[in-house]
Amino acid sequence: MIVVLSTYPDRKSAEETAQSLVEKELAACVSIVNIEQSVYRWKGKMEKSPEYLLIVKTTEKAYPQLETHIKNTHPHSVPEIIYLEVKGGQRDYLDWVNESCNSSARLLRVPLDLSALKRASDPPKEFKSAKKPKTLSW
Repeated sequence: MIVVLSTYPDRKSAEETAQSLVEKELAACVSIVNIEQSVYRWKGKMEKSPEYLLIVKTTEKAYPQLETHIKNTHPHSVPEIIYLEVKGGQRDYLDWVNESCNSSARLLRVPLDLSALKRASDPPKEFKSAKKPKTLSW
């Protein structure tokens, strides 16, 4: 399990991202924390602004898609996206996070259409229906 941290400039974008991460099964749970003020330097200038911190509970396996989703939807050109590895915790909770973010389970729920596949050993249809040529008789 990992915990991903990402800050947002407004509550609306933070809530939209939190909901979409859970809906897409990229996160088991996302907590939104109101930060009264962050102080940082951006492009050489000191900035102060309120922010909303997402605390995302997810897995390393889901992380690449989660990062891509945040980068593609975040209002900032350089969003904060960092993660911390969780080395332990309550086993039932850790199992729930893994089950909630299990991308392989999502793949198994997709019905497969195998009708287009055929065995390599099957002869082509035209050979099956071809009749033996008549021999010439004199």
